[in-house]
Amino acid sequence: MPNIEDVLREKTYKDDGLELDQRVFYTLSNEKGLQNHRNTKAIAHLMKVLHEKGQLSEGEIDELLLQCVC
Repeated sequence: MPNIEDVLREKTYKDDGLELDQRVFYTLSNEKGLQNHRNTKAIAHLMKVLHEKGQLSEGEIDELLLQCVC
């Protein structure tokens, strides 16, 4: 049974050395085509800004992404 870290690595590009907003963008846009590009980009940028301001931790982002892929 995979643990949370395994799922995050497999489904959210966690170990690819990507910037946080890129990781969120790739996770949310994976295999959905370009129709959601603008929304996905906006959400990724929002998460990056909130993270940089200390209002959203990486753990909270991991939890959000985990909920998106499971």
